[in-house]
Amino acid sequence: MSKEKKEPEAKPDAAEGAKGGGGKGGIVMIVAAALVSLGLGAGGAFFFAGSQAKHAPAAAEEHAAPEGEHGAATEGEHQKKESDDYKERLYALEPLVVNVTGDGYNRFLKLRVELEASKPELKTEIEARLPQVRDALIVLLSSKQLSDITDFEGKALLKEDILERVNDLLETGEVKSVLFTEFVVQ
Repeated sequence: MSKEKKEPEAKPDAAEGAKGGGGKGGIVMIVAAALVSLGLGAGGAFFFAGSQAKHAPAAAEEHAAPEGEHGAATEGEHQKKESDDYKERLYALEPLVVNVTGDGYNRFLKLRVELEASKPELKTEIEARLPQVRDALIVLLSSKQLSDITDFEGKALLKEDILERVNDLLETGEVKSVLFTEFVVQ
C-alpha cells in the first residue's frame, strides 16, 4: 500500500496580504488605533474627574455653610467634636520607673501610660485616687519578669491587667482602654 502525501495548498488570503498590503494587517492597524484613542480618552476623563474632585470639597463646604448656620453640624465639625471628646477623656499618668527581673539580674522599666475614661467626668475621680492608681501599677509592674512583657502578647496581657486593677479602684465609671505612650527597658 502506498501512501500519498498531500502538500498543503497555499492559502490565497496569505498571498494576497503579502502582495496587496491590505487584508488582515489593515484591520489590525485600525483596531489598534481605535484602542489607543479609547485609552487616551479614558485617561483624559480620569484626569479631568480627578482635578474636579479636588475642588468638590470646597464647593460642598460653601453649600453646607448655610445648613451649619441653622444648627446642622458639618462633617468636619462633627469629626472635630469627636476628637475633642476623645482628648477630654484621656488622662496621662506621670512616667513609672520600676525594677523588673530579666536574665538573672534587675533591669529598669520606664512606662508612660494614658487611661481612656468612659466619660470626661471620670478624670476627676482618677485624679483623686492617683496615689492608689500609681501604687497598684507599681506593684503590678514590679512583679513582672522581663520575659513576660517583651513580646506583643505580654504587653497586651499587661494592658488587661492594668485595666482590671484601675477599674477595681474606680466607683463612678470605668477606664475603657490603656495606652502605652512610652515603654523602655534598660
